[in-house]
Amino acid sequence: MNPLKNAMDIGIVCNDNTKLSPVAAVLLRSYALQSSNPKVRDIQFYDAGYNRGGEVADSAKGFLQQQGFGTTFMLESKRIDKKWIKSKDLILTIDKFIKRDIIYDYPLVHQDLKEKVFSLTEIAGIQERIRDPGEDYEEDLDSVFLLIDKCCKIIIKKLEKAN
Repeated sequence: MNPLKNAMDIGIVCNDNTKLSPVAAVLLRSYALQSSNPKVRDIQFYDAGYNRGGEVADSAKGFLQQQGFGTTFMLESKRIDKKWIKSKDLILTIDKFIKRDIIYDYPLVHQDLKEKVFSLTEIAGIQERIRDPGEDYEEDLDSVFLLIDKCCKIIIKKLEKAN
């Protein structure tokens, strides 16, 4: 079973929804809209955090602006809940630990969350690990954002093939 087939509402979850999942959602939306596949262009992408977050970080907004996205002021932080999880056909997490936590903490939301929740690198088929730097402001975030971008491009190609 291909989890990408017919997935029309895709959620992207990071720890606090202030850096990584907003970037992934914006990139996925942009690449999907550029697709020649009309079904892929219709896919909706939503970002949220596993935990409470604050405002979307300037580092995330700055990266997106460097990539040509000028409307980053519209980004706002959200948190997942049972209703959010139920409404998604597929959930992509930034790392395997968030995947584990969603599956463990929301077991009754879906018959088998293991068929619905995957890490971004897992679904892209990349062996590298995306590491959420959290509050470590010395961390090189651009390399993390570039790895997310790489995953997003691969995921869009896989969505095109699956649909």
